[in-house]
Amino acid sequence: MQIQFAPLVQRRQEIPTVARWWCDEWGLPERHSSFPEYVRELESASPDTLPLHLIAEREGRVLAVATLKTKVHHPAVPGCSYWMSGVYVEPSSRHQRIATALCEEVVAAARKHGITELYLQTEHPGGGLYARLGWTRVQAHHEGGVDQIVMVKDLASQGRERGETTPAG
Repeated sequence: MQIQFAPLVQRRQEIPTVARWWCDEWGLPERHSSFPEYVRELESASPDTLPLHLIAEREGRVLAVATLKTKVHHPAVPGCSYWMSGVYVEPSSRHQRIATALCEEVVAAARKHGITELYLQTEHPGGGLYARLGWTRVQAHHEGGVDQIVMVKDLASQGRERGETTPAG
């Protein structure tokens, strides 16, 4: 059966699972004092605005998640920018191209929001999956004791190559 995608808020029962995945992988976000508080934040998200948490599922089982969001300031990218983050595939579903499909779905969602430049950061020094998907290295970055690289995907030029136009033109 094919992978399907949906906003996490449309599968509210999965929010604690997704929150646990993210906390186990990257820790509880500093802005929260407890796991229940984090779950409440995710429950308050809207499917029509950013951040947009997308899940990948097959036969009703959630396999992966990723987020499309804004950041007001990042040391490598000043000002307001758009980011893909929190890409996570549950361990028994890895190496099945689910992350690839999910990343492509996030890029499609970004285009629907009129976003022309999308960033991410990864701990993989060569960019790993993201480099294979056409993301370009911006610069190295060190945060929280972890070496990372910031990457960008130019959605505007890719759309022009396919004959698409951005909402502004």
